[in-house]
Amino acid sequence: MSNARERIPDQHRLRSVADFARMRSDGRAVRGDHCLVVTVSAPSEPTRIAFVASRKGVGGAVQRNRARRRLREIVRRRWPRMAHEGHWLMFVAFRTTLTAPHAELARDVEGLLSQVGALPSGAGN
Repeated sequence: MSNARERIPDQHRLRSVADFARMRSDGRAVRGDHCLVVTVSAPSEPTRIAFVASRKGVGGAVQRNRARRRLREIVRRRWPRMAHEGHWLMFVAFRTTLTAPHAELARDVEGLLSQVGALPSGAGN
């Protein structure tokens, strides 16, 4: 189906205040060079993802949107190979998310996904 939209399905997005509260209270942070991922183990629940960029950490609205878009696109391209069950992931952008070369940022995100068990090791793209 070439017309199918390539996106992370809505049921796999973290959106509610309660979801983010759970991430804050139960989450484990794994730091990369350009972002960090907060992860919560959620056995038998669908994998859910959020992308966060703060004004203090990244900058104004344009920069925050760009940082989230870059991270979301990298994860979206790896989505078919990711575990679709058992992980809640919140990516938090650093200022360097804006300036890092795409290949370097992609390696960082892939490494974080592998570390938390959401992407099989060596599943490069």
